[in-house]
Amino acid sequence: MGTMMNRDTETRSQYKLWVPFAFLILLIAAGLLLQQKEPPATGQETAQLLQEEQPVPERQNNTKPPEEFDAGIYGAVPNDSKDDTKAIQAAIDAAAEKGGIVRIPAGTFLINTDPQTGSLNVKDGSDIRMDSKTVLQSIPNDLPIYRVFTVYNRKNVKISGGTLIGDRYEHKGTEGEFGHGIFIGGNSSHVTVSGVISKDFWGDGFIIEGDTKSGSYPTNIVVEKSTGHNNRRQGISITAGKNIVVKNNTFSKTNGTSPEAGIDLERDPPFNLPLENVSLLNNKLLDNHGYGIAFVYASGNRAENNIIQNNKEGGVYIGGGQDDGAANNNTVHDNVISGNGTGIFVNFSTSNLITANTIEKNAKDGVSLINHIGENQISQNIIRKNKGNGLYIWGGLYDKSGVVIQSNEVKDNGGIGLSIVDVSDIKVMYNQLLDNKDSGITLKSVQGSTVHKNTSKGNGGSE
Repeated sequence: MGTMMNRDTETRSQYKLWVPFAFLILLIAAGLLLQQKEPPATGQETAQLLQEEQPVPERQNNTKPPEEFDAGIYGAVPNDSKDDTKAIQAAIDAAAEKGGIVRIPAGTFLINTDPQTGSLNVKDGSDIRMDSKTVLQSIPNDLPIYRVFTVYNRKNVKISGGTLIGDRYEHKGTEGEFGHGIFIGGNSSHVTVSGVISKDFWGDGFIIEGDTKSGSYPTNIVVEKSTGHNNRRQGISITAGKNIVVKNNTFSKTNGTSPEAGIDLERDPPFNLPLENVSLLNNKLLDNHGYGIAFVYASGNRAENNIIQNNKEGGVYIGGGQDDGAANNNTVHDNVISGNGTGIFVNFSTSNLITANTIEKNAKDGVSLINHIGENQISQNIIRKNKGNGLYIWGGLYDKSGVVIQSNEVKDNGGIGLSIVDVSDIKVMYNQLLDNKDSGITLKSVQGSTVHKNTSKGNGGSE
C-alpha cells in the first residue's frame, strides 16, 4: 500500500512538470507558424515601431509673458495735483521698445492735453491698461483742440480701462469744439478701445477721423464696452474710415454744441475720404440733446440692435444735402427707438433699409422721409404711439420713386397712420393701420403706384 501511494505521488508530480513544459512547446510552435505567415518587418517599419513606442515629450511654452511697465516707476504719482504727462509718456515709450504692457495704476493723474506740448502719444503695438479706478484728468486750458490720448498713424494698439475727464466746466476759452478724450486718426489700423469711460470733454468723448490732405483714413477700429457721457459735442464722432465696429457702449447726455449726438457718422468736406462699413451694434444711446445716431453723408453702414431712447432731436438721422451728396445704402435693423423727438428722419438719402425696428412713443413722427428718397425700404417695423404721424413721406426734390412700405404695424399714433405726398412708383402693401387718431392712409399727388392688401381699422378721419 505504501509503495503504490509513493508511485502515485511520483507520477502526479511528473505530470505536473510535464504539462507546463508541453504548453510552452505549443506556444513556441505557434509563434513559428505565425512568423512563417507574416513577412519580416523592414528596417523602415522597425524604426517606425520604435518611434511609436517612444513617449511623446511634452511641448514646452518658451514664450515669455510681455514685460510690464508701471507708470508709477517712471514718476507718475497719483493724487498729488502735479502734471503726470511726461512720466506716463515715458512708460509708453519704454514699453513700445520692448513690446510690453503699460500699467497705469489707480488714482487721479493730471494730463497736459495740448497736442503740441503734451497729450499721451501712443506708439505702434502699444497695450495700455488702466485700473478700473484710474482717472486721467485734463489740465484746464483755453485750446480749441486738445486730446488725452493721440493715436495717429499707428497700428496694433489697445487702450483699456480707466476714466478720462475733460475740462468742460473749467475750460478757459470759448472757441472751438474739439477737445477729445481719445483721438484716432490718419492711417491708424487695428486699434481697440475697450472699457474706457470718457466724459465732460469740450468736444467728443472719442473721435475717429482721417486726414483729408494726405488722403489717409483709419481701418479696422473697434470701440467696445465703453462710455461717452456728458461731452459737449458728441459721444463719439467718426468722420472717415472703413471696417469700424462700435459695440456694447453707452453714449449719453451729450449737450452743449451742435450736433450733440450720441454717435455721429459724418464725412468731412471736401468729402474725398470714405466712411463705410461701420457697424453700430448693441449700443445704448440715451438722453442726448441731438440725435441718438446720425448718418450724415455716410453710405454703406448699419445700426443694429441698439437701444435709442429719450434723445431730444430724434432717434436716427440719415441725411445728405442738395449739393454735397446723399447718405445711401445704410441699414437700420432691429433697434428700439423710443421717447425721442422724431423716431427716424431720412432726408436726401436713397436706398436705405429700415427693418424690424420698434419705433414708439416719440414726440413727433415715427418715421419721416423727405426729399430725394428713392428706393428706400421700410418694412416689418412696429410703429406705435408716436404723437405725430406713424409714417410721413414727401418726395420733394429729385428722386422720389421706388419707395417700398411693406408689412409694418402702424398703430395708435396721434396723427395719420401713413401720409404719402408727391411720389411715384411707390409700393404700399400688407401694412396694418390700426387705431390711429387720424386716417389710416392718405395719398396726395401719388402717381403710378401700388397700394393694396393693407388692413385699415379703427382709425379716425376718413378711410
